[in-house]
Amino acid sequence: MDSLKYLRSFINRDSGILLDIESSSPDRDDIQPSIETELGKFLGLIIRLTNAKKVLEIGSGIGYSTIWLGEAVKVTSGKVVTIDNHERTHKEVIKNIKAAGLNNWVEIKLGDAEDLIMDFEDEWDIVFQDGGKYLYPVLHDKIVRLTRPGGLIIADDTMFKVNTQVRKGLGEYMDEYNKMVFADSRLYSTILPVGHGITVSLKIGPDSE
Repeated sequence: MDSLKYLRSFINRDSGILLDIESSSPDRDDIQPSIETELGKFLGLIIRLTNAKKVLEIGSGIGYSTIWLGEAVKVTSGKVVTIDNHERTHKEVIKNIKAAGLNNWVEIKLGDAEDLIMDFEDEWDIVFQDGGKYLYPVLHDKIVRLTRPGGLIIADDTMFKVNTQVRKGLGEYMDEYNKMVFADSRLYSTILPVGHGITVSLKIGPDSE
């Protein structure tokens, strides 16, 4: 048994729907890959650990990560707002969230994140970023401003730069994002080798006027 199989052997899914999605996804070529199981569990842990009640997800996919987030805010009496701009998968997210029984804890928005978040004024406890990789640097400052002091920004796929199997160009966006994050005095950040890498940033400083 390799280390990844060993790790995953301990992970209990927070919803039975997660297993259904995991079993059907490998045979599909019409969707982007969902987050890894261990990342889903990590997100659920962080939300419970911080008692996060306001969670923003950028990039719903087919709702796999959204279910992990939704099950966690169900415990904290919070809410997830998830954004994606793919109309076909949007319908699948709605179906999966309903099947998971999370309609009361998840709000699903269809549209471009770079447009939708410009209207947001509330501060978020956690922002999970897993949308278009070109958006990471573009949205960086806005997302930091939307995150409350003491809140977390968790960005997925941030080790694409050193992954030779990733489509050319995507790694450059992630490298640019990492450089921005680690140079930002408002943030205290680290990169964890979970899945394709996650950059976790704690907001420690105020936004400049």
